[in-house]
Amino acid sequence: MKINKIILISCLVFILSCKNHDTTPKEKPIFQTFKYKETPSKYLGKFSVYTETEATTTGMASISYYFTIKKNEAMLETNIYHEPIRCNGKYKIIDKADYIELYYDGEEANCKSEYPDFEIKKDKENFFIKGVGNEAASIDWQKLTKE
Repeated sequence: MKINKIILISCLVFILSCKNHDTTPKEKPIFQTFKYKETPSKYLGKFSVYTETEATTTGMASISYYFTIKKNEAMLETNIYHEPIRCNGKYKIIDKADYIELYYDGEEANCKSEYPDFEIKKDKENFFIKGVGNEAASIDWQKLTKE
């Protein structure tokens, strides 16, 4: 009888010490959803930038980027030479006070990221963009033309 009490008490202690939580793994979102305000008016409009990416046997590979920035979204179209076409379409805009960030918001799953695809800033009367071109060039600010 004494051994039964010990086993019973041990089982109760074990059961009560277990945490009550859901053990099913949660799916991590691809990127964070942001609450954002309207895009500052200085960034509204059409912008473009041309960048060369690498030399090929038939010429220099290049990409022309054409952005249309509206109050709550941006649209990107590219014109390419010897580069893959990808991540064209709609982008979310996040105002970071000194610059804006653009996050892909289209249908291509491999284009979505928790990090911004592009950053755009205004310095005096000029606009600059980060994220265009090949991997090496995309970390530098390049001059953006506003139409």
